[in-house]
Amino acid sequence: MLNKKFIKFLKLEDEQKRILLNALDFSFDPKDYVIDGIGKKVICPYSNKPVKFQNASILPGSTIIINTSLITLSEYISEYLEPEEFS
Repeated sequence: MLNKKFIKFLKLEDEQKRILLNALDFSFDPKDYVIDGIGKKVICPYSNKPVKFQNASILPGSTIIINTSLITLSEYISEYLEPEEFS
């Protein structure tokens, strides 16, 4: 059984996601890359690539922003789930 904190992922509309990212001190450059509070492109900790707005996911309970893909999401979940929860 999955840990309760991973049961609910919310899908935000683009405008809601922009508002949330702005509230978390992120902005966007002219090519729509996510920019952190000190003016640098956000780099996904799993893909090691800059995060574009259309692919950005804000991970639950954090301000970690990732490029959304099955691989990055599975890496995030496997990193934060207890090993016995996979069996």
